[in-house]
Amino acid sequence: MFPIFLAILAVGLALLGWRTLRKRRQLRFLQQYRLDAAYRKALWRDYPHLNDASLAQAEEALRQFFIMHWLAPRAQLQMPSRLADMLWHAFILDTRRYQQFCQQAFGHMFHHLPAQAASAGPSQSQAAAMQPSWNAAMHTRRYMVGALLGGIPLLFALDAAAAIDDGWLYPPQLLGQWASAFAAALGAGAAGSSADNSASASSDSGSHRGDSSAGDSADMVSSSTSADSEGGASSCSGSSCGGSSCGGGSSD
Repeated sequence: MFPIFLAILAVGLALLGWRTLRKRRQLRFLQQYRLDAAYRKALWRDYPHLNDASLAQAEEALRQFFIMHWLAPRAQLQMPSRLADMLWHAFILDTRRYQQFCQQAFGHMFHHLPAQAASAGPSQSQAAAMQPSWNAAMHTRRYMVGALLGGIPLLFALDAAAAIDDGWLYPPQLLGQWASAFAAALGAGAAGSSADNSASASSDSGSHRGDSSAGDSADMVSSSTSADSEGGASSCSGSSCGGSSCGGGSSD
């Protein structure tokens, strides 16, 4: 019976190691992949005022969106940038190459969802639907150098920075709303983790030193967690909605 258990454990560990290695290879592939120059030319035909730097930013923004999908493959993420969306369209039209890219980057086809830009600004439901995209974009900071532009996720700042007439722009208050919600989620996660650790520490402390000592320890951990959460939320909110690229307008 014991050898069977060891065999099952070995298979499980091997499978876990294989999945970890595959994810690392996929990330490295996404970080190093370069789009064909023809896709940039398709953008330049529609927006002839764009220079090489703006076109390079558009490619980095699309890379950010791909890494967002790599991080959360089951999430229905909205595309926040018209310019990046048009570049994605140009890539998709090269069907064979796009299929090969998706297979190597994700292990499945990453299908395009129709973008629905609001002409007079995002509705409440559209703004709420975009929150997961903001959160995922913020999490890409670990994996790409140019993830932020003026403190805002590149995908959300790209159209304003490129100054395209039909770009999807976001008012500062909406950017602040997304940034605050993201910071609150991070704070809640940190607080939950600290609370679990506190409960475990309190239980151990109570069993060895008595209930009174355990209660004092829990109070100290709770106070420290609260202070850390407030500081983290403040700094994240401030950095995420600052910068001159916060424009007013519409979203998808």
